[in-house]
Amino acid sequence: MTKRIAIIGGGASGLAAAIESKRQAKKLNIDLSVTVFEHLPKCAKKLLATGNGRCNFCNTEICEKNYNGDKEIIKNVLESEFSDTLSFFKSFGVLPYFEDGRVYPRSEQATAIRDALIKTCEILNIKFKTDVEVSEIKCSNNKFTIDNEEFDIVILATGGASQKSQGSDGSGYKLLKDFGHKITDISPALTAVTVEEKSFKDLKGLRVKGNFSLYSGRKLLKEEAGEIQFTENALSGIPVLNLSYLVKNNKNYVAVIDFCNEFSFSELEKHFKDSKCKMPYFRTEEILSGLIPQKLSYFIMKRVGIKENTLFGKLSDKDIKLLVSNLKEAKFKITGTRDFDYSQVTCGGADGSDFNSKTLMSKKQNGLFTCGELLNVNGDCGGYNLHFAFTSGRLAGASAVKYLNNKG
Repeated sequence: MTKRIAIIGGGASGLAAAIESKRQAKKLNIDLSVTVFEHLPKCAKKLLATGNGRCNFCNTEICEKNYNGDKEIIKNVLESEFSDTLSFFKSFGVLPYFEDGRVYPRSEQATAIRDALIKTCEILNIKFKTDVEVSEIKCSNNKFTIDNEEFDIVILATGGASQKSQGSDGSGYKLLKDFGHKITDISPALTAVTVEEKSFKDLKGLRVKGNFSLYSGRKLLKEEAGEIQFTENALSGIPVLNLSYLVKNNKNYVAVIDFCNEFSFSELEKHFKDSKCKMPYFRTEEILSGLIPQKLSYFIMKRVGIKENTLFGKLSDKDIKLLVSNLKEAKFKITGTRDFDYSQVTCGGADGSDFNSKTLMSKKQNGLFTCGELLNVNGDCGGYNLHFAFTSGRLAGASAVKYLNNKG
């Protein structure tokens, strides 16, 4: 008798679940029909936007510390037999290209990943129903009904609430709630943080290396070094994106940037005092240009109250201390983050306590599995989220087939 699996969501985790379920069914000699429901006209649209169109689909340094959320699920998914994403894609012809730990398809085109997944699904006779909105799943006698079709298994892979135009609209949360699942508070992650700084427009487009620290009041939450980017009213760049999930709406957040993190306070102060003695007729912006970009030099000088063209030899010791302080500890009041439409992933999701962390099957409803961003897991920038999507999708697909096999 043919067994039937419905996968809701045709993104990274959903397609991985579909492929792995068919592969496992073949190993166990199970006659399996798999149908992927996708509410957009085409599957995997969000994949095309990742890595600026190059699709950073994995990382060579996958580790639990790169993820936030339900620790038990993170641990068991990453330690599962399906965590070798490179081998998964090599199995259908996609070779990797490595760049500072990030892994891209050799072609450096996101279409290579999407097309390989879709083609493999077609070869495995996986059915697609696109432009279909699944708003309700009925369950009776351990059978699921979707649009008058009956299924033995349902795998929810709808994604979170980030980038609605790419397919993630938060619809999966409602489906989980219908089965009694708890959803943790959700918020945008891997997104820019907005700041209370009127003169940021002078820094628009600037990229500078430094250390980004996030504080809640006086408490340091987390810090990370890397390239920091400035927009007209926000901070971005990988260090900012990675810490943005910590910014909620009900706390007093402050960003502290060290623009010269390879120097200590005393080393930088000594450099300026030596410069004052040896180069007194240099303008302040000329001295600063040896350390930071010109746009940032004028911005720092304005903050300190030093006028343009001021000779460095005219600066007082107090002026120098203020310069050092603003280069090492520039503080910016954070007002929030960009919303879900501008975030790469969602922080929060399906409460992990409602799932078997080794199989991703619901504890509320047998035969119901969840994977990918819909779970309460979000990773750092750099291929971590796609790795989790593919790995958790494969785990859910394989677990579903094993459940069917054991059920008989």
